[in-house]
Amino acid sequence: MENDKSEPVEKPSPNQTEDSLDMGFYLKEGFNIVKANPVPFILGNLVLLIINSIAMGLLVGPWYAGMYHMVRKARNGEIIEFGDAFWGFNNFIPIFVAGLIFSFCVGIGACLCLVPGLIGGGILLYLIPLVAFKGEELSSAVTNSKNEAMKSLVSHTLFFLLASIVASIGFILCGVGVIFTFPVGIAAMAVCYEDRLG
Repeated sequence: MENDKSEPVEKPSPNQTEDSLDMGFYLKEGFNIVKANPVPFILGNLVLLIINSIAMGLLVGPWYAGMYHMVRKARNGEIIEFGDAFWGFNNFIPIFVAGLIFSFCVGIGACLCLVPGLIGGGILLYLIPLVAFKGEELSSAVTNSKNEAMKSLVSHTLFFLLASIVASIGFILCGVGVIFTFPVGIAAMAVCYEDRLG
């Protein structure tokens, strides 16, 4: 399935500095990208959601990488296809392991009164795309993600919380809304990565 070329994306806010995150911009652009390409994002996310559920939540890495890849194509004005959602399976092992590390740190942290999980998510925000797009070794990707996040840890933690809320808010609508809101949350994180480290 194909969509027309994405609408031109906005440029980062001129108010953004190296140590700040323009959360509103990232969320708005993530929303606009998904809205402009609903078929591949919604159907791709739905299929990956089902596959990940069957795999007991172990395919977060390839799932996120596919969504990130679609955002990158959209921002470059390229045509997005349904198959792009599965791009993260091309280099499966390192992306899979990166996803496990991300999920483990966020999950364990969430069990410790939630806040440590949000901090872990903020610190490892760039882990999966660094492995998926730049081919970094896991240790290097963890270090580089941490170093970038530590420039503004509070902002990264809050952004991870906000993007997570947007991604999961669809569950309120009997779970149906998540097929749209989840891609928006992930797309926002992808835009953040592209603008800072992409």
